[in-house]
Amino acid sequence: MSWEGIDSIVAGKINEWNFPRGGGAIRILLANNRYFPSGGPERYLFAVEAGLRRAGHEVFPFALAYPQNEPAETRAYFPPPPVEGDFLLYGDRALSLGEKLSLAWRVVNDRAVYRAAREALRALRIDVVYALQIAHYLFPEVLLAARDENIPVVMRLSDYQLVCPAYNCLRDEKPCFLCRDGFLPALTHRCLKKSLPITAVRVAAMLRARWTGALDAVRYFIAPSRFLIGLLRQAGFAPHRLLHLPTPIDLPPDPGPAHSDAPLLYVGGLYEAKGAHLAIEALRGTGRALLIAGDTNTPYGRRLAEKVEQERISEVRFLGFVRGEALARLYAAAQAVIVPSIWWENVPHVALEAMAYRRPVIAGDLGSLPEVIAHGETGLLFAPGDPQALRARVEELARSGLVERYGDAGRARVAAGHDPQRHRQRLEEIFAECRR
Repeated sequence: MSWEGIDSIVAGKINEWNFPRGGGAIRILLANNRYFPSGGPERYLFAVEAGLRRAGHEVFPFALAYPQNEPAETRAYFPPPPVEGDFLLYGDRALSLGEKLSLAWRVVNDRAVYRAAREALRALRIDVVYALQIAHYLFPEVLLAARDENIPVVMRLSDYQLVCPAYNCLRDEKPCFLCRDGFLPALTHRCLKKSLPITAVRVAAMLRARWTGALDAVRYFIAPSRFLIGLLRQAGFAPHRLLHLPTPIDLPPDPGPAHSDAPLLYVGGLYEAKGAHLAIEALRGTGRALLIAGDTNTPYGRRLAEKVEQERISEVRFLGFVRGEALARLYAAAQAVIVPSIWWENVPHVALEAMAYRRPVIAGDLGSLPEVIAHGETGLLFAPGDPQALRARVEELARSGLVERYGDAGRARVAAGHDPQRHRQRLEEIFAECRR
């Protein structure tokens, strides 16, 4: 097929497995790079962990030993990060040559992670591993440890870590899938930070995972979007191992309809691929307030904050990282939520949360976003990467008088398709099937 039309992939019937329900409690190792609130993958982690425990299963977190981690009884098994301090989180300092070499080696072959994972699997008598966001630092060691202990793995994919060395299928701010047949294009284009050595390290880690058979330990890959399943199929993954399971979202109390003069809201990580700069340019000079809830302690975040201050863009206010009740109040106070990503988003948590809070979503028309936002029903889509197109959608929403209708439809859509109890039951079926 032509990959120029990749955004129109129809993956077919991919959610029709018929696994029998299993009985009894399951001992689950829940592997994720971080065990603290950070983004969509971590919100999913804590929600699923709580749901499985309420259902009577035993869930054991496994993550890198960050000081920001939430308390965990299994913290003694957490391996140390490959670099001290907050570099892995924020890239906030230059690394010494020794640190660079150590980081490169541990990305490719981190035996400390392998030993820690294998010890945890044995000591905790794990039945199944549920691997979430493990790219770069726990991957592929957790998979290799599970394989060597003969423990099945279920892996949920929140990005494109298995088919793209840069994780986001993005090159020069345009979607790219040249590496579907091999990773040479990533080396040619120096896709990670425009650096051949950094790209080569990541490619080496991905090749090692394939050559060692680490992915063979994964019984099933769970994808929250049909779009991602389409890409994995094109990359040669066996269809019977690919399962579509929508992201669960708890419906909050109904905040009521949005006010017509309420601010617009951006929630998410401040990285180039997320496109916050497009939202800033789109709202600049309009007099419409834009609230940005995201951690500015990233190189991109700092550049945005400096730009807004130096150019006196009065419409924009940075709020820093926001979570919990404060985030709930932000959703309730917003007119709409903007998702201006320029990469193929894989069902961003923020879009579902916004609809759950009865707020329309304005998003780029690419990746899985058309699966999430029904254009003209729960929100509006715009030409990705185009701030003028985004501005036009903001003006259209304000003129249309359809904010309340879109909000009602979005909340109903989340309630119907993203029920947490149904999600947990499907996970139980998958885990039980893995144990047979």
